[in-house]
Amino acid sequence: MTLLFFFWTIVLSLQLTIAQNVPCAPGEACRVWAEEGGRALLPCHLSRRRLKSSFRQLYKGLALRWVHHGDSSHRKRHLVLMVEPSGVKKMARSTMHRATVWDPGFIRGNFSLRIEPLRKEDSGTYVAVVKFAKEVLRCQVELGVASVTPDSPGPLIESEPIQLTCNSTHPETPQEIRWFHAGLLIASSGRFCSLNQTLVISRSFRSDSGPWVCQLTFADGEKIYATYNLKVIGFAEPAVSVVYAAAGSDAHLPCLLNDNPTDYGISRVAARWSYATRREPKSITTLSNGSNRNFTLHLSAVGLDDAGWYTCEIAIQGTNITKNITLAVMTVTPSTDGIIMEGSRLQLTCNLSYHTGKELFMWKYLGLNPTNMSWPEAASTSFGLLSQGSTLEFPQVLPNDTGTWECSVHGPDGMSGSVQYHLEIAGARIALVQPRAAEKITVGLIAFLVILVSILAFTCLKRRTRSRNFPALDLMLASALPGKEVKDEGQEEKGPQI
Repeated sequence: MTLLFFFWTIVLSLQLTIAQNVPCAPGEACRVWAEEGGRALLPCHLSRRRLKSSFRQLYKGLALRWVHHGDSSHRKRHLVLMVEPSGVKKMARSTMHRATVWDPGFIRGNFSLRIEPLRKEDSGTYVAVVKFAKEVLRCQVELGVASVTPDSPGPLIESEPIQLTCNSTHPETPQEIRWFHAGLLIASSGRFCSLNQTLVISRSFRSDSGPWVCQLTFADGEKIYATYNLKVIGFAEPAVSVVYAAAGSDAHLPCLLNDNPTDYGISRVAARWSYATRREPKSITTLSNGSNRNFTLHLSAVGLDDAGWYTCEIAIQGTNITKNITLAVMTVTPSTDGIIMEGSRLQLTCNLSYHTGKELFMWKYLGLNPTNMSWPEAASTSFGLLSQGSTLEFPQVLPNDTGTWECSVHGPDGMSGSVQYHLEIAGARIALVQPRAAEKITVGLIAFLVILVSILAFTCLKRRTRSRNFPALDLMLASALPGKEVKDEGQEEKGPQI
């Protein structure tokens, strides 16, 4: 929508630029239309042939004078701007700092007058007289002003009516009037009513913000455009009508304006929340003199008693706008009360305190340590696991099903809310502890064997290092020891002789 507004604004700007820069033949009168508050360019220039012949003499005694003759009701003549041969400029007090000429353009024969911002009283006939050397250039331009004016200035509060009137200084009555918004033609029906040159909007919406364009068509076929940028203060998008929150969690009910009223000098801003549960309306809190545009309601640890219909009411300068939000509390209910036995059949149902009929449910297995494993992945460890809408079915509960399961609600814009349920299965703890004990025993045995092998290897290595396979050295060491006899190779040991 924003891109559409931007595109339409560019198109209108191009149309108005074309209307402002109507080709005017040198020396002939022409008409230029411009919007009030915008910029008007009154053309006055030399023809190419005349510029070429008098180019060298263009600055000799050049003098420029723009005079405003007023419209049909004000024929009073007054000076707008004057450039003397010495280069000194003189301007009227009424157009001071608004009327300018482009001095570097003189060398190109361009003596156009620019007025910005344009006022309604600037309409009328303008005459320019340019003197240089012995030549004189005279230009006459009729300036028309068009505008769209609202019946009340400043931003509009949503639901307020407004009247837009299309005005122009054209002496004739338009034959046809058309209104456009965001590039679409507005038909006179419903909350829109076109009366003469006025468009009545009986009730405004936030979507009415943006440029409103009127097109005036006259008998001679001339078309005039004027634009008004309407600002409507209302609730920001996207408009959330249902907030989903798990029981025991915090809930945030958004109430946000699309703009800050205090930026426009609006100080009287107050907000109030109320809710109705079991048809009993209750007031929650009152916020006054809001300094910003955010009036979100924060609820902590919501329960089923907090579910219901909430209303945010904001008063801006005496105009009240309301927004209704429903808080839907999410819970998970098992089909079996009490202890859940291994091998039994189980159903987990995701409950909502409020249904729109468009919710899409999705189950996710988070495990003992939360992960992002979806239920089809978990189903690989639990054969036959089924999910039908808000219900998750376990045909046969297994120890691996122990852990946290999450039910999430999804809408057109993605996930809207979620609730978690921790599943405890009797006997699953023993099944989970036994593998851990077996793992510890296995690790201990492996460590013992490693230590034993290391000791045996060290002992063998120590024995081998006692001898380096040097027999002569062994004999010398043995003979040096008293009381020891060593037999030589090939001889038998003799006993002692008596």
